[in-house]
Amino acid sequence: MPIEGFDYKQFAEMLADQAKELVPQNFEDFQKKYVVQTLLNFSMLAGEAISNDPNLGFNADQAVLLTQVIAEWSFHKSVDIIRSGIEPQHWDGVLQKVAFTIFEIGKQAIQNNIPQDQMLALIEHHVKQAFDAAIDELQKKGVIDESLKEKAQQQSNIDAMVQEAAEQQRIADEEAARQQAAQQPQQVNQGQLPQPQQGMPQAAPQGNNNKILKLASVALILKTLSQEKVHTILNKFTPDDAQLVIQYMQMNDLETRLDPNVSIQYLKEIRTQLPEPKQLSPNKIIERIEKSIRACEDIQKLQNLLQKERPMVRKFIQCAYEGEFYEMPIRIANIVAQHLESSV
Repeated sequence: MPIEGFDYKQFAEMLADQAKELVPQNFEDFQKKYVVQTLLNFSMLAGEAISNDPNLGFNADQAVLLTQVIAEWSFHKSVDIIRSGIEPQHWDGVLQKVAFTIFEIGKQAIQNNIPQDQMLALIEHHVKQAFDAAIDELQKKGVIDESLKEKAQQQSNIDAMVQEAAEQQRIADEEAARQQAAQQPQQVNQGQLPQPQQGMPQAAPQGNNNKILKLASVALILKTLSQEKVHTILNKFTPDDAQLVIQYMQMNDLETRLDPNVSIQYLKEIRTQLPEPKQLSPNKIIERIEKSIRACEDIQKLQNLLQKERPMVRKFIQCAYEGEFYEMPIRIANIVAQHLESSV
């Protein structure tokens, strides 16, 4: 029996239309079509399965949530696998495993009334596990070599997208501050942030509203991430901007109050105005750590910093300084390197 208020075909087609504007512009035409078609296929399959299974007992909001999460992760992981350099004939097998994992984990989480933030964190964890396991399987079969496996598992389009959003907003804020030195910024009483009035504007307004709409668009992305990752990303924003993003994330009807065309335009802007994220590699991280330590003029400060770190982190930094990469997930290693660079 269909779920009242949930037209999965229309919803999937809408998500696919929105995705067309967010596909990396440097992709070839067949790659762009693949990303959009993959999102559409998995959204359709998920929506149909939810609608046709009366035992699930989902309402429209729950059906939309799970379908949208599958669509968004399908988008990001299809971008990741294309960027990895793995041959196209292997893409479907990897992404099917990811989509199936999301559907099963999300379905169980909703049925067990797990809070949404915990559900998203759980899905994010299992997406990475499923993707990495599928890539490992390709390597074991001899389809790809070790270096290509590592490159594929280092990809994270969703991380790159939100980090670029934060960086672009920081740059925009600095530029606005320089240009508006002679103007008084809009004041907000007692730290309260402006609330959307009677629905979001249907066209991108000028002035301060541009920034508000851009932050609201970023909030749409962050609503699909775990709390830990959201916290990490919001730390890159100014405190006021971070509070505004949080406010929009807490709006249950943000998707309906923000014109999709406006949101897509801002997210597309984020994707096109900043360079592609650099690939992480053990050698690059070792070089950065060596450089940071050599540049440190206060050895005592460095020693005090390392004493407060966990043994694994101290071991990692020591090995890196000696030119070796102590076994650690590449993204955690990158965080350690960033922390060291900003602390010494």
